[in-house]
Amino acid sequence: MTTKQERTYLALALVGSIFFGEIAVMLLLMHIPPLNPIVEALIDATTLVILVFPTLYFFVFRPMAMHIKALKRAELELRVAATAFESQEGMIITDADCVILRVNQAFTDITGYTAEEAIGRKMNLLKSGRHDAAFYKAMWQSIADTGSWQGEVWNRRKNGEIYPEWLTITAVYDATGTTSHYVGTLTDITARKSAEDEIRNLAFFDPLTQLPNRMLLADRMRQTLARARRTGELIAVCMLDLDGFKAVNDSLGHHAGDQLLREVAQRLLDCIRQEDTAARLGGDEFALLLGGFQTNGACEQTLGRIVSLVANPYQVAGQSAKVSASIGVTLYPSDGSAPDLLLRHADQSMYEAKQAGKNRYHIFDPSIDQRQHAKQSTLKKIGKALNAGQFVLYYQPQVDCRRGKAVGAEALVRWNHPILGLLGPSEFIPLLEHDDLIVELGEWVIQEASRQLREWLDDGFDLKISVNISARQLHQKEFTQRLRELLAQHGADVVGRLELEIVETAALEDVNAVADAIRACQAMGIGIALDDFGTGFSSLVHLKRLAADILKIDQNFVFGMLDDPGDLAIVEGVIGLAASFRRGVIAEGVESIDHVFMLMGLGCDVMQGYALARPMPAERMPVWLKAFTPDPLWELAGASRPSRDYFELLLAEANHRHWIEQVVAQRSNPQHNQEQERESLADHRQCRFGCWYYREGMRRFRNLSEFQAIDAVHRNIHESALRLSEYRQAGQASEALAEENHLLTQQLDLIALLRRLRVVLADELRGKSPD
Repeated sequence: MTTKQERTYLALALVGSIFFGEIAVMLLLMHIPPLNPIVEALIDATTLVILVFPTLYFFVFRPMAMHIKALKRAELELRVAATAFESQEGMIITDADCVILRVNQAFTDITGYTAEEAIGRKMNLLKSGRHDAAFYKAMWQSIADTGSWQGEVWNRRKNGEIYPEWLTITAVYDATGTTSHYVGTLTDITARKSAEDEIRNLAFFDPLTQLPNRMLLADRMRQTLARARRTGELIAVCMLDLDGFKAVNDSLGHHAGDQLLREVAQRLLDCIRQEDTAARLGGDEFALLLGGFQTNGACEQTLGRIVSLVANPYQVAGQSAKVSASIGVTLYPSDGSAPDLLLRHADQSMYEAKQAGKNRYHIFDPSIDQRQHAKQSTLKKIGKALNAGQFVLYYQPQVDCRRGKAVGAEALVRWNHPILGLLGPSEFIPLLEHDDLIVELGEWVIQEASRQLREWLDDGFDLKISVNISARQLHQKEFTQRLRELLAQHGADVVGRLELEIVETAALEDVNAVADAIRACQAMGIGIALDDFGTGFSSLVHLKRLAADILKIDQNFVFGMLDDPGDLAIVEGVIGLAASFRRGVIAEGVESIDHVFMLMGLGCDVMQGYALARPMPAERMPVWLKAFTPDPLWELAGASRPSRDYFELLLAEANHRHWIEQVVAQRSNPQHNQEQERESLADHRQCRFGCWYYREGMRRFRNLSEFQAIDAVHRNIHESALRLSEYRQAGQASEALAEENHLLTQQLDLIALLRRLRVVLADELRGKSPD
């Protein structure tokens, strides 16, 4: 047993070893007296532990602990990877030869193959056969180039079902950069494709009856008509309207009406072939596209069967209902119109069937004039459309090209038809010309244009608006009084910017009455323009009496003046008349910069046409006005020598075209003076083009290579024209025909050189040097 003192020293040694280490123990041993051997042995043992423990800790215990932690971390990562591998996406791991090594449960759920069934087999296990070899070649080439590929693939499940999936394949490389494995992830996108199909279905099919809608009908019409052109089969384009449907819908309710429409749709499908089309256009209107007929009789049998089947009673909402079908039909190719016009013809024929007593079909026959009945029906539609607000105004800007400023706009009426789309005036105005409905439409145009003019003036746009007045409206006795009533709500600033366009031919029907109407309008502050001037029997007397403010040159003359000297002479004459009578002049149908130069050179500055702006809805006009910038060439036209030269080039080309036309026309006029013709053909300086080329043209352009090249071509043209004349006189028809073709080819060469010369001149006007 140790003494109390020895126990104290032992406790001090243990505490010192714990808190201060072996140094504290050794200092203690140096300062205490000899102790009991047992106590000394315990203290020595404590010292030994203190010396050995750090070595064991750093070289044994600590590495072991770190290794255990690494194992636990690796185990955790494996668990995470295993959890990720078993995600909702199908996963597949293969070796470098595409042999399957592992798949997850999602793969099994998608494909139907268990891991045991898939492992050891190649990835083409899922191949559907929908993709060709080129598809797979491109896929593996992408993997080889980039290390991965993703895209939509159609694969086959174990049960044989083909399904769409989104597949991603990634290559795995070893330490040497060699592909060791492939990892694929796949997602079943059947639901997404179904949603896309549903969206497509909504876009192309009627949601109530599941029949094709107008968009899909148009596409199928193009395909069917193209097939008919190849096969020569007969195609029936039909418009079907239900008789008595409104009464059923009103009495039994909309639910019953919908049920009836679905039943009608099913009956139509039962009557036609699978490759034919039945479409619902809206309401109780259907369209049919029937093909495969060889005779009209076969087609009429099918139509009769449809009329009969539709007329059978229906059971809807627990009650019996009865409707019938009025069908309008047009047959292709006897009616070879465009698809939209075929539908229009079928629509006209449908109203013929209704007027004939309903519950029948009527076939449109282009060779028989039965359009009057359809016209009456269309007039009723127009009246309803006017009341329903289906008419809109488009505006085509009128630009003063010399000032580079938009000065006005012409109001052009359009019919926003709910089925046929936006119709231009040529589609319905001719039907109205001899009906009082055109007066009602004209009054609406005046009111709407005045309202729009007020809106633009308030927005800071100072423009004139011109509206067209029909002959029927103009010749009404109360025309001016009615005009005052329409404009009473508008101020003088609106009335003073309103301009009425009167077609010249309408004005000439009763010159005295029209002259009085013009004076009355001008007294109100309204401007007057004679539209399409030059198309009627224009005379100085009429122009004097019809004191219009503006002469509008008909667009046909403007369009043709670059090619036809006759049209050019008319345009020049109208401009001269306007200047002599101190009237303004506007040119319509301006479609190129050449028209602009020619008109400005002749003295007409205000123009409208596609070269300046197309007609546009009212809401786009302010945007166009703000963005409008004049062509720099306009500013120079007529103000400098180069622009006058450009005009002379246009005039020279027009004269040359006229000369060629005269030469070619001589083949049908054997009475001409052959000797005089020979002299004019032989002298290439005598024609009007030659006079310009060797005088004015030579002074201005002699140093330009484009101009120099014209000389040889012009000489060849005269030589060819002379040979042509000799062949005709000798009765050598085949040689004459060949020479005529050669002459026309050389004419094209000359025109091309003249146009190249104009390009050089245009570059000068823009401040560029010629290429």
